[in-house]
Amino acid sequence: MKHKKKLPTWLQPRSLQPPMPVVVVWYTEAEWAKVKAASVDAERFEQTYAAWVRIAEKAVVDLRAAGIVTQRSYVKANDLLAWCLVHNKPNDAGARAQFASLQGPKPAEVDG
Repeated sequence: MKHKKKLPTWLQPRSLQPPMPVVVVWYTEAEWAKVKAASVDAERFEQTYAAWVRIAEKAVVDLRAAGIVTQRSYVKANDLLAWCLVHNKPNDAGARAQFASLQGPKPAEVDG
């Protein structure tokens, strides 16, 4: 009976780490209205919160269908605006996304 050689470390199977979630900016209706009112790109927002929710939920469903784990990052307008001031950033889509991604993981809000 032949003895099998061990595989080199770099060829050995590794345990798979759970995928890192993609952060999705999320708002309550009141916070959405405050963020929109203070934004420099209000024209990029949907006309109503309900319309925004429909689009955001569809985006989450589409990401999940593609096998991507999402994490809602609830944004508070005052926190966002303070962060924008401290970092000399306008309240625009890029700054909102960056702020949300910096809030850190919130396991209770992982969508799947």
